[in-house]
Amino acid sequence: MTTKQIKSERGQGSGLLLIILGGILAAALAATGFFVGAGLARQFEWPSVSAPAVALLPTPAIPPIASGEAVDTDLKSGEIAQWKFHGTVGQIATVEMWLHPGSGSSNDAELMVELFRPAGGRLALESGSLYLPPFIGGIELPETGAYLIRVSPTNGAPGRISLALGLTDDTGIVSLDATAAPALPTPDPLTDYAVDALQQFEWPTTRRAISGWTFHDPRNPSHIGLDIAARMWDPIVAIADGVVLFADWGGGYGNLVIVDHQDGWRSYYAHFEEISVETGQAVRQGELLGGAGTTGFSTGPHLHFEIRYQGRPVDPFVYLP
Repeated sequence: MTTKQIKSERGQGSGLLLIILGGILAAALAATGFFVGAGLARQFEWPSVSAPAVALLPTPAIPPIASGEAVDTDLKSGEIAQWKFHGTVGQIATVEMWLHPGSGSSNDAELMVELFRPAGGRLALESGSLYLPPFIGGIELPETGAYLIRVSPTNGAPGRISLALGLTDDTGIVSLDATAAPALPTPDPLTDYAVDALQQFEWPTTRRAISGWTFHDPRNPSHIGLDIAARMWDPIVAIADGVVLFADWGGGYGNLVIVDHQDGWRSYYAHFEEISVETGQAVRQGELLGGAGTTGFSTGPHLHFEIRYQGRPVDPFVYLP
């Protein structure tokens, strides 16, 4: 091999080595560039956009109600109203409701009131209407804990409603349950017993002015009648045919007359100066019961008047012509 050939082969080997080294260097530079570029990209990249967190609406707190307290609220169709109370096993609970005609209550308004146990099971359910609101009476509480009262409109617009809770430890009250409670007719505010009652009753006196509290007056929510203005000895008459159940001293009522009418209706007349009928006597509509006075818990002559249906007080203004 000549010297020229040896130099030529050496030149080719050197060139190949340079190509290999160049490739390795290029790969190294490319890798370095990749990692440096990725680091820079991470520094300057836009923050990732994630779905916004959904804010959970707070559950409205259920307001408490105490025994002997009356609460009210405006209730629209589709809404519910709820209250909670602490009950003790063996107590007797009564839940009374009434509506306020003129506050937006429609004539076809109907309501349902439910009483729930602390564990969540339903203890009682009653339905009613503008003319005869729901009433839960004489329910014996089976356990100690937080009970729930729920009111739901089932028809029409209730408008302003009021509710009162009564709790007593008097175990002498007969408990009403699903089997013992009397069956009430399905309310139909424009027919049935409501219209019958409207046609049946008349005012117990010729006077119409209210001299004191009205039915569940805001100033005295426990008041379940009308205080009708009267002068001493004004004649007080029966609002419908019936039989006198009571005609005697009635404690805070003073001289009291109770008349039993047909279909579960009763009327109460209080504070007589003198009673002119006797227990067991049949009376006709408009017949004299006695003379107005100011006996019992009274600050002046007037007639305290009540109407009750199957034991539950109702607003006399709804039923008197």
